[in-house]
Amino acid sequence: MINVYKELVYHDARTFAEIEALILSITDSDEKLVSHNRVPAWVGKAKIHLLANWNKHVSLDDLAEVCGVHKVTISKYFSKYLGSTFRMYQRKIRIIRAIELIKLEKYSLTEVAFLCGFADQSHFTRFFRQTVGCLPKQLPKA
Repeated sequence: MINVYKELVYHDARTFAEIEALILSITDSDEKLVSHNRVPAWVGKAKIHLLANWNKHVSLDDLAEVCGVHKVTISKYFSKYLGSTFRMYQRKIRIIRAIELIKLEKYSLTEVAFLCGFADQSHFTRFFRQTVGCLPKQLPKA
């Protein structure tokens, strides 16, 4: 959590990538990421599409169409290459963006929740606490 906050303080071009790596390293599973160089092209396409549409609802069917593979392939292998399930990865990206919005101190937590695609503030707060380890309102104090 402290590392995430440090990255937000020193905002530069690499910040999102570094925060993404920190957030994605927080995982409940013992699955290992594939460490060899043979990552299918659809994985990169999926990642780019999810990052570009972070605040929109992206269905598995939509992602399969963009990547040019069957949705079962994505469901089966997404966590192998990116370290979490499709939905969890999408939520983690939203949390990263939420941290950036909270840091701006321009929006209320309710507005941040809705801007990041969460149904309501309580859902956002619950997932934020599970992922980051503190409540969203405690973030600037870290």
